[in-house]
This record gives sequence, C-alpha cells and structure tokens, in this order.
Amino acid sequence: MLEKQRKRLKKDGSSLVTKNDEQRHEVHKDAKKFRYASEFFTSLFDDKRGARRHKKFSIAMEALQDQLGALNDLATGPEVLEKHGLADHPAKASVVSHAQKSALVEKAQAAVDEVLDTKRFWGRGRFAATAKAIRRRKLPTVGLV
Repeated sequence: MLEKQRKRLKKDGSSLVTKNDEQRHEVHKDAKKFRYASEFFTSLFDDKRGARRHKKFSIAMEALQDQLGALNDLATGPEVLEKHGLADHPAKASVVSHAQKSALVEKAQAAVDEVLDTKRFWGRGRFAATAKAIRRRKLPTVGLV
C-alpha cells in the first residue's frame, strides 16, 4: 500500500510547474493519503532503522504538505475573500499575491523530490516478504462432520 501511494505521488507530483491549480491540489490530496497511510503502518517498522527513516520521511512529508497547502491557499484565496464579502478589501493583495506563485511551485517540487528521495522506512521488500509468507502459510483446516 505504501509503495502504491509513493508511485502515485511520483507520477502525479512530477513537473508541478506544468500542472494547473486543480492538478496540484490532487497532488496535495495524494500526499495526505500517503502520510496518513504511513502513520497507520509505522508501528510495523519499529526497529531503529525503520524509526529513523520514518522520522526523516515524516519531516519531508510535513514540508511537502506545507508547500502544497500554501499553493492551494493561493488558488482558493480569491474565492474565500469573495465568499466573505472581502473581494475589494484594500489588504487583499497581501492575502492573495500571485507574485510568489512560481517560487512556491519550485519549493513544492523540491519538497516532492525530497519525499521521493527519502529512503523507504517500510523497507520495500521486507514487509512484502513478510506478507507473502503469511499468505502462503497453510492454516489447518477443521473438518466438519
């Protein structure tokens, strides 16, 4: 499951500069799902190496979500201001400034790359081998007479 989430983030998170706001929001949702799944499974990898890798992964994921969240805030800001009757407020430019958008996209891309470069705490093959062994184990059958 974690590998599937990682592959989705890798696919959807590539080249954020060419994506529109909606597509970047999808990457944000992918990142959230990936982070929540990693938190759910973290107790299965409680050895020192797994814990150290999970900590680095969590820090990288937090940075990614912060960057993607800032981009989403920028994209939805005008709509939120309009909804609350503040579309013409004099301080609007300080809340919704698109001047920094390209810098935010670059930071978000760097954060995606950092997450993908982080070593897998789930050990790629380690958990898969355990799961495979469990599936192959033949459970005794109970005969009903």
